[in-house]
Amino acid sequence: MTTENAKKLAILVLGFAGGYLETDTRLQKIAFIVEEEVFKDWAKFEPNDYGPYSKELAKALKELEKEGKIIHVIDEVGLSKYYLTDNGRKQFNELLKSINPNDIAKAEEIVERHKDDALSYLIAYVYAKYPQYAVKSKIIDKVYEWRRYYGI
Repeated sequence: MTTENAKKLAILVLGFAGGYLETDTRLQKIAFIVEEEVFKDWAKFEPNDYGPYSKELAKALKELEKEGKIIHVIDEVGLSKYYLTDNGRKQFNELLKSINPNDIAKAEEIVERHKDDALSYLIAYVYAKYPQYAVKSKIIDKVYEWRRYYGI
């Protein structure tokens, strides 16, 4: 696992999301699902206060911003927003040519399925499917409410 692979994961997730995602949580959770279900060794995720979290991915996002491949904006209410730049889109298109087409299809389907989920649903889904990553959660009671609400 390297930061380079975590950077590829971030670029793919943003690319498949149409070049834009809102909130650190959404980006981390969707990247986690893609990692778990497709790539397996691109970024290390650990149980954290709010479910699975990757320090590698957070570092990769900062590096991608320095490289001019993404723009990270925190809006007036404190919401993080991530955008692919033209350079980021170029890297995304290059990655599409270099990765197994089956993996590309799986990753794209995951991002497409979850990019517009309500954040509460996305978190509840991850906690339900990967309970081993919820062991340190500070919001487990809230997530149980969400799981009941969404029936997951």
